[in-house]
Amino acid sequence: MSEITAWVKDIFIIILSITFMEILIPESSMAKYLRFIFSIIILAAILSPISYFMNK
Repeated sequence: MSEITAWVKDIFIIILSITFMEILIPESSMAKYLRFIFSIIILAAILSPISYFMNK
């Protein structure tokens, strides 16, 4: 149960920090690429327990 709690906390912190960074980034041609990279980071954080539990 502690792994799930840590995983949820990590996802919350990642989403919170990425949201804060998106607020600071001005609208430009690079903004859509940064949003794509941020989405990949969030997706990796969400999918990371799958690889952890498969190796157990």
